[in-house]
This record gives sequence, structure tokens and C-alpha cells, in this order.
Amino acid sequence: MRSLVRVPFAHRAASHLYAPFSARATLPDYREPGCVPQREVQVDPQSPLFISARFRSGSTLLWQCFQRLEGFTAYYEPFNDRKWFDPKCRGNKVDTSHRGVDDYASNYDNLEHLSQSFRDHWGVRHLSLGAQANQPQMLGYIQGLIKGAADRSVLQFNRIDFRLPFLRAAFPEAVFLHLSRNPRDTWSSTLRGVANDCDWTINSFGPYSKFYLLNWYHDLSMSYPQMWRNPSTTHPYEIHYLIHRLSELFAYRDCDVFLHYENLEANLVAEIKRLLTSIGADTVDLSPIENLLSPRNQAYDHSGSLSLYSEIEARVDTWLCEWLGSTSL
Repeated sequence: MRSLVRVPFAHRAASHLYAPFSARATLPDYREPGCVPQREVQVDPQSPLFISARFRSGSTLLWQCFQRLEGFTAYYEPFNDRKWFDPKCRGNKVDTSHRGVDDYASNYDNLEHLSQSFRDHWGVRHLSLGAQANQPQMLGYIQGLIKGAADRSVLQFNRIDFRLPFLRAAFPEAVFLHLSRNPRDTWSSTLRGVANDCDWTINSFGPYSKFYLLNWYHDLSMSYPQMWRNPSTTHPYEIHYLIHRLSELFAYRDCDVFLHYENLEANLVAEIKRLLTSIGADTVDLSPIENLLSPRNQAYDHSGSLSLYSEIEARVDTWLCEWLGSTSL
């Protein structure tokens, strides 16, 4: 097999030194985009629900649904650095793109004691955790959230994609859901109104990186040095798409239920009904979410970068297939 990536010696050496502290997750097999596994889920109607999603994938909408439905206690982004459990730290700022949201910290009241377990670095370091990883503070924090829930707990994460093996081992009774969205749309959403520049490189992208892309790339490439890309010549969409696809592949292996944001947009109530049926909650009244989602003003215009995106996506998927090996479908 030809060399997949010419990883610089210094990066390989740093990765080797980092390995004993990372307890990284085993990589999944490769699947083509869209080859979502079909699984029958047997669940306890009170088992916790863990939502795994990339940034800007519509996970706030999904959180809002559970926030409004009876019988659930929904926690927004438990690993967020605003520390929702801490009234002095969390503030009142709301992202204006999160339509209908006026408070992220709902359900975190009276959980200040969780500050003893919370660690600031969870959002950007040790992003990959295998089943045998030793993270007692993380476990204690999540257990505290579940214990503090008045109803069935729903934990909406944007930072557990590569920690799924660890969390599955720690919470075998939980249901794990993966929410996905078109990676070109999530890319445009992270740019916050700035047009994609086909001349960007990893080195030049820093001022436009709003959702931890470079942090995630640096940490994950320490766990998996094959992910390294030449920062002087690689467009940042390549690492965005690479992380998106790896996140998806981890989910295909480790999650129970799969949703697509585009389906939520098309028919929110029907998709949530299907989801609730799959997790043993098919009797829940859906009327509180009937008017939750207003139509988008217009879709993202990718026309100026279509050839760039297509070329990068094809190259990354070819590379992933060679690196990971295909699974029989």
C-alpha cells in the first residue's frame, strides 16, 4: 500500500509522546457517505439519551424539541466552556442564529456542585477517548447531570463524537443518537456570513475559525497522526470535511439512532415522532413543537466553491477508505 500521508517526524514524535495520556479510541471501518446502518434498539423508556452532533448541525433545534416536550430534562451542551451550572460564569448571551432560544442554562439550576468535576479542557483536548480511558471527573460530571434530572435525561453534546466508545462503555444503558447535516452547510454556517475563499490554507484560516476547527484538528491529529495535512497548502474545508466524515463513521459504529437535519427541516414533527418511537416514548404529546421551526429564508449558495468542495470530498473519502479499510455492508 502506498504511503497515505507524509507525516513530519516531529509530529509523529509528538504524537507518540502524547499517546500514553490520550487513551484514544479505536478507529472505525470505512463506509461510503450516506450508508447509515439500520439498527433495532431495545431501550428502557427511562434510559438517558445522549445526542452527538457536530457544531452548526442543528443540535440546538433538537435540544429545543426535548426542552419543550413533557417527560424530558434536556441539558444544552454539557461540555460548553460557559459552564451552564455556574450562574457567575454562564452569562446571558444568546446566539441570534438559535431561533426561539432565550436561555441555554435551563435545567442547570442548583447544580453548582458540578464545578468540582468540570474541566475546562474538555472542549479542545483529549477529544478521542477509548473504552478503557480513565476520566473519573468526566464520568462524575455526567452522572451528576443524569442524577439531577427531574425526568428522563437528554444530554445534547457537540463534543463527544470521538468519545463515544468511552461513553458507551461507561453508560451501557443509554441510547446514543447521532445528528448529521450536509457538511457544506455546516461549513458555511461556521463562517458566520463570510464567503468561502478558495485560496485559504490552514495557516491563513485562523481569523475565520469560529467553532474550534483548528483546535480539534490539532488535538485529533495528535491522537491520529495520519490526519496531519500540510498547513501551507491545505484548504481548511479539507480538515472540516475529514472531521465530519470521521465523526459520522464513529457514529455509524457506536450510535443507536440516526437523524439528518435536512429531514427535521422538511417535517419536524414527523421526524421527532419517529425518533420518540425508536426510544420508547411514542405516547408523548407533540403539540408543543408544532410551530417551533420557522422556514429558512434561503439555502446556502455553494455555487462559487462547488469544484473545490467536490474535489476535496472525493480525495478525503478515497484517503479514508485506504486508511481505515471498508466494512462489509
